[in-house]
Amino acid sequence: MSNEPLLVFVYGTLMRELSRHHYMSDGRFEGEASAKGRLISLGEYPALLDGAGTVRGELYSFDDLPVTLDVLDDVENFDPANPEGSEYVRDAQRVQRDDGTDLMAWVYVYNLPPGTAPLIPGGDWRKRA
Repeated sequence: MSNEPLLVFVYGTLMRELSRHHYMSDGRFEGEASAKGRLISLGEYPALLDGAGTVRGELYSFDDLPVTLDVLDDVENFDPANPEGSEYVRDAQRVQRDDGTDLMAWVYVYNLPPGTAPLIPGGDWRKRA
């Protein structure tokens, strides 16, 4: 049996009511959660960076997770055959549900230099200025 996560954590335009949420249409919303890291704005979408802080987002489960991950990998410009050359990498990380439960989920982490991209205070894309 695999130890890979069964959930996906999203923190930007893939969240409910946002521009890319249609890619999550086959999923079930499992609640709000947070992940460790910092959130920056790349203009039209955010990027999660490793580091101190908390990033707010949503958890989803899928009946056919491998197919969904293939689609999301394309959306997030992640090539499993070339992670070093990908804009984002998909990483298994510990996240925390709002009820305090810790669990593992797939998280897309920004893989390029952030340059001067502004930090989003509070790590919540929905509440960005």
